[in-house]
Amino acid sequence: MPTSSTSDFLAPEQPETPDVAGAYPRLTDEQLMLLSRFGERKALPKGAALFCEGDRDCDFFVLLDGAAAVVQETDGAPRLIGVHGPGRFLGDLSLLTGHAVYHTAIAQDDVEVLAVPVDRLKEAVAEDPGLGDLILRAFMVRRSLELGIGAGLRIIGSRFTADTRRLREFASRNRVPHRWIDLEQDKEAEAILQRLDIPPKQTPVVIWKGNNVLRNPSNVELARLIGLRAVPDRTAHDMVVVGAGPAGLAAAVYGASEGLSTVVLDQLATGGQAATSSQIENYLGFPAGISGAELAERAVVQARKFGAVFTIPGEAQSLDFADGYHRLRLADGEELTAHTVILATGVHYKRLDIPGMERLEAPSVYYAATESEAQLCRGDPVTGSSGNGYRSMLETGRAGVFAVGDVRSGSVKRVASAVGEGAIAVRLVHEFLDTIERR
Repeated sequence: MPTSSTSDFLAPEQPETPDVAGAYPRLTDEQLMLLSRFGERKALPKGAALFCEGDRDCDFFVLLDGAAAVVQETDGAPRLIGVHGPGRFLGDLSLLTGHAVYHTAIAQDDVEVLAVPVDRLKEAVAEDPGLGDLILRAFMVRRSLELGIGAGLRIIGSRFTADTRRLREFASRNRVPHRWIDLEQDKEAEAILQRLDIPPKQTPVVIWKGNNVLRNPSNVELARLIGLRAVPDRTAHDMVVVGAGPAGLAAAVYGASEGLSTVVLDQLATGGQAATSSQIENYLGFPAGISGAELAERAVVQARKFGAVFTIPGEAQSLDFADGYHRLRLADGEELTAHTVILATGVHYKRLDIPGMERLEAPSVYYAATESEAQLCRGDPVTGSSGNGYRSMLETGRAGVFAVGDVRSGSVKRVASAVGEGAIAVRLVHEFLDTIERR
């Protein structure tokens, strides 16, 4: 935990940020007593950093005395995100997913905190599931608030270039807090580029931690920066899941929870097509409905809790069989070796057959009309066209390779059905592993 002086980040005395929709709950005495068994009390001086933007694997901090400010580093004055006092906990969803944090937390006074390592936090919430639900819900609401105010990364680029569209879509689909600064329309863009000595021709750029600049990074480079793309640490895995929609996420949860070493790949983001749904009204157990993005986030946290590794983006380009193993080659040249493979690659959209479409498609054509697309083309004139998606027809006759979800011919196009198929596939994986006597 960094404790170096960070007086530049000290904000003028501010009132505590109001709790918004359960984003900043205050823990009860009973909950604090439970957490104290799993953490350590620490006294920190005014100006000390509890965590800094870009840190990973931070502790879960509960304020016991004093106040802390959450700020975002910029190339100018820090941006105040919130102020929190005794009984509140800090952090957001990155704490549970292992990604880099997007803010810096600074002690505004001499403070006393309870620092709980994440692994120990898992033990605590196992004793009190209600506490776990409270923390997860708060982190999810905080992520939604961060997305709404444009906290986190800054992307500067032209709306007319394919790479700007690519970076914005990648950040949006992965629910990475960010703000897009329009090169043509936003006066702030020119000022920032001049301060950082970046010629406009080098845009789009991603600005991280105040003044760290990535010039037109690939999706893989951006993902590595913020910790989306984990590196598997085994020579051979029990199971590789290709596709992180509902079927793939279900397979990851069931496989990892049952002791299978599990790696999940997706070329863009978790959640698949379901994650673009603003509200799933008919999913069992959620009478008030649940957004596709929240359902996916919950599944990712759950799968990671059991040890599943997510490599995103991770585009599988080929699948071969050699020396008793399945070998997957990724688009960036990396290879994965596995005893079994679950294909959950979903559907592909049917492209519009219009002359000149290749020139317009990357920056200006969208194949859905969800909240994500609304953010990407807000304020622009829009023309709509209806069409039907087609299923990738895939039948696998190779032992140890299973197809689930929409990629399977004749599948039922329902989230619950996809989840069920993912669970059933894991049962088949166990049976296959037993036949080859490799676990």
